[in-house]
Amino acid sequence: MKPTIPGPAPARPPKPPSAFAPLANRSFLAMWIANLMSNVGGWMQTTGAAWEMTSLTQEPIFVALLAAAGTLPMFLFCFFAGILADRFDRRRYIMGCQVWMMGVAATLAVLAFLGQLNHWNLLALSFCMGLGNAMNAPAWHAVVPEIVTGPQLRPAIALNSAGFNLARTIGPVIGQLLLGLVGVFLLFAINAFTYVGVILAMRAWKRPAEARAAQRRETLSEAARAGIAFVRGSAELRAIFARGLCFFVPGIAMGTLLPVIGRFELGLDEFTFGILYGVFGTGAVVAAFSLPTVNRLLGADRANIWAMGVSAAATLVAALAMTPIVVGAVVAINGACWITVIANNGASVQMILPNYMRARGMAVHQMVFFGAMVLGALLWGKIANFFDVRTALIGSVVMLVPLTVLAASIKLPGSSVPRV
Repeated sequence: MKPTIPGPAPARPPKPPSAFAPLANRSFLAMWIANLMSNVGGWMQTTGAAWEMTSLTQEPIFVALLAAAGTLPMFLFCFFAGILADRFDRRRYIMGCQVWMMGVAATLAVLAFLGQLNHWNLLALSFCMGLGNAMNAPAWHAVVPEIVTGPQLRPAIALNSAGFNLARTIGPVIGQLLLGLVGVFLLFAINAFTYVGVILAMRAWKRPAEARAAQRRETLSEAARAGIAFVRGSAELRAIFARGLCFFVPGIAMGTLLPVIGRFELGLDEFTFGILYGVFGTGAVVAAFSLPTVNRLLGADRANIWAMGVSAAATLVAALAMTPIVVGAVVAINGACWITVIANNGASVQMILPNYMRARGMAVHQMVFFGAMVLGALLWGKIANFFDVRTALIGSVVMLVPLTVLAASIKLPGSSVPRV
């Protein structure tokens, strides 16, 4: 018998990058820090506006309308914004959007200082701020793969989400503390100032020449038709959107009704109200930094399904035992569940899209996301208005359970099943 000659040992798969690896990229680090500061100001404004709305009216529907006013523009204008971001220089385009949002925040600050804020102009200016976010978001998401590429893309997306939710942890607490000491106008003024950092960071970034060359100089109508055709022809994108709808419509109930829960169900003051808002971000940040490990153990597909199930169970607990500690714990758990689903869905979309279609594809992704949030916010706000907050929360759980089962039957594209 001939001796067996051992073959070469199988190559070890490359070690996945750490959650913090993208921060070694100086351009990404500068934009991440600037965006973090801007988001801190944004969450100071958001919680201040929510508190102000509950001061102007006690009807839950107006609190739901405030949430919808900020997210509806994402549904209405995001695809058009994606066309513009794929057509024009994304760097200058983002800077223009930041200037618009700075102006809206400054207007809110002036009206609040003069005592001229009412629930109608607060809704209108929240819509204008949402419009700025809608026009900015596709371009912002599209430049991330131009700064960070390859295996570091998924951690970079998770870091962006972590930064957003770290701001969600810090901003409400600082904002509500300042609100009690000074007034809501200062929150809006600080938010206006924070956009300067993003503008400067974007101005300092040298966009790669190949990224500019990859953008196709289509007319607006050609770009719209090409974008619609691409999305309609992609079964993978449709799967991601279906999975998102299953979670975001019922899952938004707790976030929508949180101002009503905090102020009227739990009777919190300004500072503890800010802490309640902030713990969502705490849960989200912990989940974002843990996401590479969770995805390695479960795979992104199963991690999302687990997140949906845990969110349903936690929301039911809050509805049945509505105390500050229980609600705070549930909000933190929901934050972890939301960041898991959002980051994994967003990374899957980014991996599917070519650069010339990236902003339009991300725009449709954002339209589905925020459209689901608007629908859910109005639905649960209306139910809370007709019945009560507990009924709305239980109703969201009843909807989420079968939708989680449905989502489990749709594989998340780009997700991997872990090796046993």
